[in-house]
Amino acid sequence: MTMPATASNIFDFFEGHSFFSTERHEISMAAFGALRRSVRSIVVSLREGGDHEAGETADRLRGALSKWLTVPVPFDGAILAALQTVGDPALIEARWGRDIRIAFDVALRSAQSIQLIENPVRERLRAAIRELSVACRPFKIYCHRTARAHFESLLAPSEGALLGEAAFLHSVRDYRDSDTFDTLIKVGPLRSWGWGSAPDAIKAAPRFGTLVQIVWAGCSDEPGFGYDPVAPSANELVVPGVPAANDGGLGARISWTARVTQFGDGGGGGPHGDAPEEDEFQIFGRLNQPGQKRRATMAQIDGEHGILYPPHSRVLSFDPAPGARIPVWPRLPGETLLEGMFVIRPLLRDVDLGGQQSGYGDYSRMWKDRLIEERERDPVGLVERLRAAGLNLLCLPADIRNWCVAPSTVIHAPHRKKHFEILIRVLGLAGNANGRPGSHAMPWWQSAWNEIRHSRGEAIQAGLHGQEIVEKELMAILNGLLPEIRAQAAAKTGFSLLIPAGQSLRGAALFNRLSLVEEGFFAPETELRFVRELNTIEQWRA
Repeated sequence: MTMPATASNIFDFFEGHSFFSTERHEISMAAFGALRRSVRSIVVSLREGGDHEAGETADRLRGALSKWLTVPVPFDGAILAALQTVGDPALIEARWGRDIRIAFDVALRSAQSIQLIENPVRERLRAAIRELSVACRPFKIYCHRTARAHFESLLAPSEGALLGEAAFLHSVRDYRDSDTFDTLIKVGPLRSWGWGSAPDAIKAAPRFGTLVQIVWAGCSDEPGFGYDPVAPSANELVVPGVPAANDGGLGARISWTARVTQFGDGGGGGPHGDAPEEDEFQIFGRLNQPGQKRRATMAQIDGEHGILYPPHSRVLSFDPAPGARIPVWPRLPGETLLEGMFVIRPLLRDVDLGGQQSGYGDYSRMWKDRLIEERERDPVGLVERLRAAGLNLLCLPADIRNWCVAPSTVIHAPHRKKHFEILIRVLGLAGNANGRPGSHAMPWWQSAWNEIRHSRGEAIQAGLHGQEIVEKELMAILNGLLPEIRAQAAAKTGFSLLIPAGQSLRGAALFNRLSLVEEGFFAPETELRFVRELNTIEQWRA
């Protein structure tokens, strides 16, 4: 079926067709099924344990598995590497028991075995794209922006033109603004929120004739996806050639017919007649108990970091547009705070207690230099000393490597205060500043920790002013510095601005250009409003 190429003909198209079609390709594979089942069981067991570190590990594995189920990832070493970040199998058994160790070993073996095989989702997707191209049927792919590279890697360089900028849709706005086309391609189940999410309008107000959906067996569409309360018959499935009853507006005349094709070992069963795969998205959804986590919107502020905001948050920001009425103002992410604007994070000094003040990153440079020295001198011994002192993280060598990264948007450091205190004590910096006895009103490690908290946005401003008063004061100061702010914003995607002497506040403001606003996260209250690495944020994608 060939769709008209221009939006002006969309109503003619609807008038001439009584139904639309979905082609669902369900794929099963024994080795990947074993990987799914083992990771799924680990996630459920860890989340039921209640331990903080277990919960973080479960969220990280849940995010990894959700990505594998909704993105055409290659079966390469990246899957195995994602599992290995959980830690050493022996430590896993000591921490969480033999059952989880056994499941983890199965997952590792499965991840190793599938490296010898092409991901069947990629095979089927590649074939679908080529078939549509040969038939001259205009198509688009709906996917998350970060998943695009995996789609682009499907084809040979000579075919690269098939997957140019115009071939992708990444947001509701992209879909709404697109012309009509023949076929929409979607990997993973239809979900309105979180991993693999897509606009409800795909089913309720299609701009295409055929939906090609490639899914792993057991992954079901979200119940009620595309439901249009104004047109209750919009999602009714009909037999081809038999028109659906309709008695009203355009939406009520949109009906769907489905065709399901199964690839692999017979539709989701295991290698020896096991039961079909369970739906991870439904299982993981039940793990998100009310009160433990909240819905959140992610604001990405550079290539590695983002901030999760709870619903209806107003974020202090700068609009660089020349016609902005009030350039510095609190805005709502995704509505009035848009891509291209700057998120502003105040880095205000604590109340002066007579101690030495430091600039942004001064403390971190000291302890990071010492950490790098110790890691280069004796990496194994450093890990052993930290573990003996009580810093017994499963992935400690990888964590140390991350902590050595120089300060940028955020200061890379242990997430928990007690872990940072242990690190500083083992490095021999406790109670000293610049290698000399200090005269601080608080321990050196505490000052260094406050600097880390400031960089993440975790510090509560001290003094007599409440947070709202502080924000209003800062807004007034920054709106008086607009020429300098505009000059910096025109040249950089991120910068810091020192508050001039004599103002009511002391310190600086950090500006980061907003590159992406995205909904679909379900995060702990303790992780909201703080700068986090994107790979940490990904674990909370619902």
